[in-house]
Amino acid sequence: MSTSDLVWHYTKHDVVEKIITNHELWAADFAGLNDATELKLGNKRVRQAFKKLKREWDYHDDTAPEIDFDELKESLEGAGGDLFHGSAFVTCFSPEPDDTEQWQKYALADGFAVAIPRGVYLPVIGTHSGGLSRAPYIEEFPFRWLDLAYDKSTQRDLATRAIWHIKEGQVEGARIDSRHDVGDNFGSIFRDQGSSSYVDAVASIKHKDFRREREVRYAVTRPENPTAIHPNPSGGHTHVRITGAAVNPFSTDWDAHDPEYYQGAPSNLPIVSIRVGPRNDFPTEDARLRGLLDANGYSSVTILKSTSPLR
Repeated sequence: MSTSDLVWHYTKHDVVEKIITNHELWAADFAGLNDATELKLGNKRVRQAFKKLKREWDYHDDTAPEIDFDELKESLEGAGGDLFHGSAFVTCFSPEPDDTEQWQKYALADGFAVAIPRGVYLPVIGTHSGGLSRAPYIEEFPFRWLDLAYDKSTQRDLATRAIWHIKEGQVEGARIDSRHDVGDNFGSIFRDQGSSSYVDAVASIKHKDFRREREVRYAVTRPENPTAIHPNPSGGHTHVRITGAAVNPFSTDWDAHDPEYYQGAPSNLPIVSIRVGPRNDFPTEDARLRGLLDANGYSSVTILKSTSPLR
């Protein structure tokens, strides 16, 4: 596998053992990320895009769909508010395999960087709370690999697309509900799709000062089972636990993979390599990791030494 196909999760020294033995990564509540301005900036871009759309909308264009801007605004405000209440969880990665800044900020120089293939599917550890083991739309929206957008133009394009997804979800949801009993509420599937696209857009927007990080995110949106959402031991925000897919964890072909949202028990993560941070004693950590990896089904994982000048 090419190094360019991998992304690296930089983590602290005491966390890597838990990742290996528990076969899980934590996806943090988006509202609790280190950069507290992210939610505000993402929602701001959506508000700006909405105002522009409303200002420039041509009501006399016969080919344009009808838009109830008051209803759309209400839906956008609801989706934006959801971001503050456990509707989006992300795990952060970097395409840089040995970056000094990443070591300093996220792994404290004596941590580790865990590499997995970008594009793999990572389910949530838990059980489905509904009557079906898998809803028919599960491949559509709950999981995303996201590239972050740092420039204003791209951010506004993302925000505009999110608004249209909300609108399309409203229209399709109403159409489906009109064909079924009110109690079935199948239309909520499509409304949730629109809201989830909004979440993904906002989760992709970050201030330009962080551009150098070239961050990549794995996002989990709108988990409906509250028992899969865990409080952080130190307090504060919540997280969900993601693991390797039980069948072919290295697969990046989601259509063939037919992924489940929830997986009742953890499976081995698709770890390819682990890099030892620059302030560790490499022979010591190499021996410790090798024993842990071999004992937990990761014998094929390679252990690499950092060449960062950070000491």
